[in-house]
Amino acid sequence: MIDVDDPIVARHIQHKARLAREHARARASPSSLSSSSTTTTPRGNRVVSKWIKLDLARPLPREHDPWALADAFTIECIAGARVAMSLGDLRRANGGEWSTFANQSWHCVTGWSCRGLEFRGVDLDVLFRCAFGKEFNAKEYACVYQIASDGYTVGVDARDVEGAFLAVEDGVGAMLSREHGGPRLIFPRLFGWKSAKYLRSIAFLERYEDGFWEKLGCHRRGRWSANERWSANAAGIWTRLAWITDLYARIGGERLWIWVMVKGGAFLGFIAAMFTSSFGAAQSTSNARVRR
Repeated sequence: MIDVDDPIVARHIQHKARLAREHARARASPSSLSSSSTTTTPRGNRVVSKWIKLDLARPLPREHDPWALADAFTIECIAGARVAMSLGDLRRANGGEWSTFANQSWHCVTGWSCRGLEFRGVDLDVLFRCAFGKEFNAKEYACVYQIASDGYTVGVDARDVEGAFLAVEDGVGAMLSREHGGPRLIFPRLFGWKSAKYLRSIAFLERYEDGFWEKLGCHRRGRWSANERWSANAAGIWTRLAWITDLYARIGGERLWIWVMVKGGAFLGFIAAMFTSSFGAAQSTSNARVRR
């Protein structure tokens, strides 16, 4: 009979229990969405020291100028009704000052991650309550659809909005810069393309709707912890393009790699613009799906 009170036996039992726990963690699915996930960077991403500027290089209309308008700048919120909220309205709804969202990580589908970012703004539920006078309930909607002033659009599955916030300022209290898009929604669970720069309107939809990158083959959910980068039917071509892009990093270093990514995004924006009559065309198609 084994004497479990024997110190040597007890150490062996503890050692086997620790090995069993480690084995269970190793077998855990990488697609787990637990907020306590030990994953801090998507598989295949490299950590960079600077938040890289990426956009479609499209011109902004004159009226989109939060840097000059400050608290008078408005964002439209649509959920049955249309409400234009100023940044001043949102600040007052948040008790007169912005909340701080510290130690944020930004994960880009193109293969880089930037850690330790800090933003100031308001939780998504504060934004919703300010607009419609009730508590935000993501279960009532299927999609948070963002429309930007440069024509960019993106849909976020309502199941993925946990922890989302509107970032208005950076960590030193200045309006988010023009190169980083000014006030924008940030979804900590998702890759960065799910956050629209130059945000103009937010629509809460009854059905999920693809945006710019989803229509070109990006994954509908985009959860970085599950490495959801590409849709099944487009994964092949995007994986090959990512491999080619990575060669630039190996051959020419980080600066060349970043240059290729920035120019590539601008080129795709130019090509897409050739097939649209106006940058705002996407808004009319989304309005029919807004919750009534």
